[in-house]
Amino acid sequence: MRKRRKALVWTLIGLSIVIAVILVSKPPPRRHNQPVYKSLKLAHWLDRANGARHATPEEIKEAEDAIRAIGTNAFPWLLEWTGYKPSFAKRFFFGVIEPLPQYVYSRLWGFTHRREMLAEQAVHGFRVLHTNAFAFETLSKMASDTNNPWMQRPAAKALLTVTNTAGGR
Repeated sequence: MRKRRKALVWTLIGLSIVIAVILVSKPPPRRHNQPVYKSLKLAHWLDRANGARHATPEEIKEAEDAIRAIGTNAFPWLLEWTGYKPSFAKRFFFGVIEPLPQYVYSRLWGFTHRREMLAEQAVHGFRVLHTNAFAFETLSKMASDTNNPWMQRPAAKALLTVTNTAGGR
């Protein structure tokens, strides 16, 4: 009986050490504290700037001004959202329904996860914040990355938006 108890104690000590090592080696979770302007988060301003919920031209202008006021604090979020890669199941599903008529496809697209919407809105955010060389350099790297083709398309789209907007002014 004494040997069993001793083995149980050493097993519990070993298990405790393994759990402690796992907890210590795991990076802390990233806090999702988006930049805020006038008590509204960046995602809300991007949503409004893209004309969501039938925004008026004044609301769209206010949203673009808010995004400009947030400034370079928005870049990490825009880059993260632009680089979103959908799961294999989601890519397969939309690959199957893509040949369907546009009205069916658009209705099914409306039921997707918010991340796809944020990826599209981030492109507009880059258009509003076009004057930063850091964004241009990072988007260029993302657009030329052949290891992640799902990141290439939104990055190239954002890069095209940034370069066209900067050239037009």
